[in-house]
Amino acid sequence: MRKILITGGAGFIGSALVRYIINETSDAVVVVDKLTYAGNLANLKDIEDRPNYTFVKADICDFDKMSELIRQYRVDGI
Repeated sequence: MRKILITGGAGFIGSALVRYIINETSDAVVVVDKLTYAGNLANLKDIEDRPNYTFVKADICDFDKMSELIRQYRVDGI
């Protein structure tokens, strides 16, 4: 199982990608989204309880936080 970090995953396009990966593969997904005007957790409501899905509210411009997440979740790809 790969661990994939997806930025902007609460937006329209990002959430479609997240749902596809969660529903069609065995990969784990870590979604990072700042939840500004375009991000909406309602877009991910149907998968929020899946064991291979994790959401983190964070800004991708925060280098230290992103580095921490990559290490913490042992991300294979972004």
